[in-house]
Amino acid sequence: MMEFNDNKPIYKQIVDYAFNRIISGSWSPGLMIPSVRELAADLGVNSRTVLKAMENLQDLQLIEPKRGMGFILMEDASAKVMKARRKEFFDITLPEFLKEIEILGIPRDELIERINSETKFN
Repeated sequence: MMEFNDNKPIYKQIVDYAFNRIISGSWSPGLMIPSVRELAADLGVNSRTVLKAMENLQDLQLIEPKRGMGFILMEDASAKVMKARRKEFFDITLPEFLKEIEILGIPRDELIERINSETKFN
């Protein structure tokens, strides 16, 4: 069962869940993804909420319906998700992060030193 937060509609959190499954390779391009009913049961939500998330994934051209079978993950889904996630990072996450750094008065040198010591950037 998935734990949801109050900051974002549940169907959008399910879309994020799908994004993570796509990026991680848990859902393979060209293959069936779990059914609406399966996802609803696994995530502990109403199937209508999952269906709304699936409609969103269809609008993003990440999945396509196969009559009587369910949904198939599009071949280019991973690249599209990465592009969308990068855009979200640069448009939303990074500006919020930089604003917080400014508010806290964290010097650039300290931030860079911390980033270098805690991550393995490419």
